[in-house]
Amino acid sequence: MVESKGLAPDIICYNAVLYGYMKSGDGDGFAGILGEIEKRGLEPNVFTYNCRIAMFCGKSQSFKGEEILDVMESKGLVPNLWSFNELIDGFCKEGDLESAVRVFKRMKVMKRANGKEGFSPNSRSYLLLTRSLVEKGEFGLGLEICKESLVRKFVPPFEIVKGLVEGLAKNEKVEEAKDIIEKMNLVVTGEAVDAWKKIENSLAL
Repeated sequence: MVESKGLAPDIICYNAVLYGYMKSGDGDGFAGILGEIEKRGLEPNVFTYNCRIAMFCGKSQSFKGEEILDVMESKGLVPNLWSFNELIDGFCKEGDLESAVRVFKRMKVMKRANGKEGFSPNSRSYLLLTRSLVEKGEFGLGLEICKESLVRKFVPPFEIVKGLVEGLAKNEKVEEAKDIIEKMNLVVTGEAVDAWKKIENSLAL
């Protein structure tokens, strides 16, 4: 232990242990480390709070995880993509798509450390939302998120796109379904083209 050599562990050391307890789902160990951090008067950083968010989401308490965003802001800390994606994933797994979309939108407008506005969602952000929206039959909003993803050249798994296209067609939104197919044809490249063509040919529009 670093303490046996006269060295006091810093927040980075505690974060490493905290992350391990979070990954294993050990709530008691996790709480114990948080107590040690507080006892030693160490200042939690973004990683610390992200571990707390992930722990809440892993317990299907994503609403508590979202409250951590406010705590971070009150302390002058700026959440990052991990913060938001954990919450989006958590709410999606809980079937709370309204909250997942709210977090997604909040991510894009939150002030960043450099004063700029908003974080750009990454491919995981779009995947989590698109998949859950399609699975829940929310094809209108799924269309919106999927189109935004394709504009940024983040291509969802083909089976998700197929489900979206079929769902739109069943809801008499054939033109919207065709539009997604056209956008896919513009962004799918390389060896994936043949696989996508097989999916496209299986769609009866």
